[in-house]
Amino acid sequence: MPELPEVETVARQLDPQLRGRRLSSIEILDAKLAGPDWDSLRGFSIQRTFRGGKQVVLEFSRGKLSRFLSVHLRMTGRLIWVPELKGRLADPQACDHYQYKVPISDKSLRARFRLSGGELRFYDQRRFGVLALHSDPAGFASAGVEPLGPDFSPASLAGMLAGARGEIKPWLLRQDRIAGIGNIYASEILFACAVHPRRSAGSLSPAEQKDLHRHTVRILKLAIKHCGTTFSDFQDSTGSTGSFQQYLKVYGREGQACPVCARPLERIVQQQRSSFYCPDCQH
Repeated sequence: MPELPEVETVARQLDPQLRGRRLSSIEILDAKLAGPDWDSLRGFSIQRTFRGGKQVVLEFSRGKLSRFLSVHLRMTGRLIWVPELKGRLADPQACDHYQYKVPISDKSLRARFRLSGGELRFYDQRRFGVLALHSDPAGFASAGVEPLGPDFSPASLAGMLAGARGEIKPWLLRQDRIAGIGNIYASEILFACAVHPRRSAGSLSPAEQKDLHRHTVRILKLAIKHCGTTFSDFQDSTGSTGSFQQYLKVYGREGQACPVCARPLERIVQQQRSSFYCPDCQH
């Protein structure tokens, strides 16, 4: 499932493509997406595309009215901008700036948004993705702090960890604490901090808390630079796969040598999620 870096990548790619485009029609092709008053968006223009937690969000406006379309990509969801060329919609798989590693199929097309100059399409092979319409940002806002935003500081993190119970790895996955961090990046962050995933979240020293903040920001920014991580399904809005998997230190590397001490890395299961770590380096 896409985490913060993958969703941020898609939002950043789509934003310059979609800004200012006016919506003329919507076609919902999957009954699972029925429900919202999609026709109410007609005539609105896209102001910006951004990330909210693990969701891609499109902000629409018409006069003083605002609407927000949130898209949760889940396992196989893809948002693809198809430009209009010489009066006709282009074949997205034939465009020079698309680099599809896995061809998209019309069978997985679930919704299409006709905009001035082209069409935004939502593909989703497994049909787990969710589209929702909101009149207020509170409808899609994450309860947790944005780790790349100004509210995430060493002091705010220390405040959240004070008196925290439970293990640090599951704590990092709680979206009501820090928004957007998932299983891959939690394992990588804890390895960088030399903190065992079973450590009590409230037991981290002030120095360890500062390290946790620093490495959280650093690793997330580095993953965004490399367009996220792809193991099987994730592709960005141009059809390209992420490349951060080449830089992973522990995730998915059970039995391989630790890049620091060479001891075999281990895997444990915490709340039904795999955690990868070095038994020597992390304590």
